Amino acid sequence: MEESEKLVEEARSVLRQLSDLQYELRDYERRRSEILRMYSTGQVSKEVFDNLMGELRQKMYPLVRKYFELKAKLRELESQLRLVVTRLSVEAKASESSVYRASFERDQRVRQALSRVGGALEDVQRELKSADVERELRMLDVLLDALPREEMDLWRQALSEVVEAWSRTRFSYASRAEEIERRIENLNDALRELEVRFAVGEFERGEYEVRRSAIEREIGELQAQLEALQEKLEDLDLIAARCRELLSR
Repeated sequence: MEESEKLVEEARSVLRQLSDLQYELRDYERRRSEILRMYSTGQVSKEVFDNLMGELRQKMYPLVRKYFELKAKLRELESQLRLVVTRLSVEAKASESSVYRASFERDQRVRQALSRVGGALEDVQRELKSADVERELRMLDVLLDALPREEMDLWRQALSEVVEAWSRTRFSYASRAEEIERRIENLNDALRELEVRFAVGEFERGEYEVRRSAIEREIGELQAQLEALQEKLEDLDLIAARCRELLSR
């Protein structure tokens, strides 16, 4: 019982640390987005941009490193908690079916421990499942430039997990891009049909212009979405490729 309680407390502690760390990382991510925005709009020069990003990476590196260390710890705790849940479940079941029932107090302690350990396991699994692979790839982009070669073995699992997760998630990004392309194609067909109907006199010019403008505006919005999504895909694919390159060494 004492061992299971220590495990629960350790899991709670790691979850709290990870939550606090993610809040701090989000603050740096907002700064990164603002620096990128300023550079893309010409508010800062390339030299200033490089300096700002270099300073930001230096500050983010220990946070990113800590993030993946805590995530690895959660993986370890998940396995340990699962084992304890199984052990307590067996003990509780055996107590129910035994003709020599343990004391009521012990039965209660086992069930309470099972509830606490099971709750901690659910919290750990929820946190691991909620990991945002896009955010993790961008965090790895910070870490890759400063990762010591002699520490590669320590990071191999983290890199592999993120790359595998991206391989699964990438399909949804590509599917969204294909869906947007289909919608643009359908709108272009509708635009051509509208032009034909106007040419044969089905619409007055005023109504034609209103309809045409609405279709063209929607096409423009979708095209902007598609370009942003394709740019994001290329960016994340590049980071994933760098991870694979490191894993192959």
